[in-house]
Amino acid sequence: MSSERIQPRGRSLFWRLWLRSLTVKRPQAALAVASVLVGATVASMLLNLYGDVHRKMTQEFRAYGPNIVAGPAASPETGQGALPNDAAAPRSNPEAVAGIMDEAVMQTLAPFMGRGNGFAAVPVLYTVMQVKKVAKESDNPLRLEGPENVVAVGADFDALHRVYPSWRIDGVPAPSDEAACLVGTHLASRLRLGRGESVELSAIVPNGQRGEPASQSYRIAAVLSTGTSEDDQVFVPLPALQRLANLAGKISLVELSVPGQTAEVEHTMGELHQALRGLPGVEVRALRQVVYSSGKVLDTIRWVMLSLTGLILVIIALCVMATMTAIVLERRKDIAVMKSLGASDRLVMQLFLTEGATFGMIGGVAGFALGLGLAHEMAQRLFSVSLSLTWWTFPAVCLAGMILTVMATLFPVEIVRGIQPARELRGE
Repeated sequence: MSSERIQPRGRSLFWRLWLRSLTVKRPQAALAVASVLVGATVASMLLNLYGDVHRKMTQEFRAYGPNIVAGPAASPETGQGALPNDAAAPRSNPEAVAGIMDEAVMQTLAPFMGRGNGFAAVPVLYTVMQVKKVAKESDNPLRLEGPENVVAVGADFDALHRVYPSWRIDGVPAPSDEAACLVGTHLASRLRLGRGESVELSAIVPNGQRGEPASQSYRIAAVLSTGTSEDDQVFVPLPALQRLANLAGKISLVELSVPGQTAEVEHTMGELHQALRGLPGVEVRALRQVVYSSGKVLDTIRWVMLSLTGLILVIIALCVMATMTAIVLERRKDIAVMKSLGASDRLVMQLFLTEGATFGMIGGVAGFALGLGLAHEMAQRLFSVSLSLTWWTFPAVCLAGMILTVMATLFPVEIVRGIQPARELRGE
């Protein structure tokens, strides 16, 4: 009989033996599949949770505001005008930014904003103004608070709210309405202000100068609540504040929200340095607390998830190794019969390795589905969010289950080499 006819018959016998080894009632096989299923379930749950938590925490950290600012560079003589070194947020201490720069810097930043990946840049102007409530006929003149100095912020309301999505604003004025303003909740409480009322902003005349200060009335379109220093400030459209402060075309800084992890933010920051290198007096700084805190938290989560997954897989590998050892020892007589009929050690070992890989595939697929369900339930109960499926985890979990069982089977199959057919069949 030719070898061409023998080889297909040998392959058919191999797969018949493989199928029988899976279908024969054997508690050890069920235990092996159950062990892989437990490991795959935990791995699937943790990996899906990590993938989605990573995305959602990145979005949450963006709610804290910009992570990069561009502003006037330090003066060599006085050192004034420099951005704060590691400020938590530039607006928490507006007086720290003493200089101004040309608004034309936004033209340089336009290509970055056109990337469409969540990059945002908002020009902002800070100045100190006097504010007072515009009295109505129904107001009691004795109860009107006198003018007080406040920090006036000129910016685009919509763009600023996108950079600070956690701000609570009960209504945002139309971008074209330059007579509208926002006031912080603390300032509104002190001056007894509400939506629909008006305030008057006046420039502060320096000592020794004469003349009436420039002033402008604004209608309060919304009250802003942030829980920070912005609650004591008043926000007006940037062009209106530039005219009132006689600073046409000038801004204090640009607040930038750059998406991505720490390495991606630093890469974008390097590109910004290169792009702004031709503009004298402009400096780019990362807000280290925002950038590195988010990166540190995400790195810690990654380390915990991967460490737990690795530890559980090692434990499961030991369980599978013990189970496959028991399977090989239980089938010593079957192995002796196969070897006495001419099967080589290599062929018998391939049979057991294929059997182990099948256990891993079955346990991996079932464990992935179970782990995904548990991840959805945990995300809903712990974080009150709907989990988004991380597709790369399916082939990763299934492949890891197969590799795990194959590696755990390598040691037990070495027993095949030491089995002597004559001794085993005589019962020695």
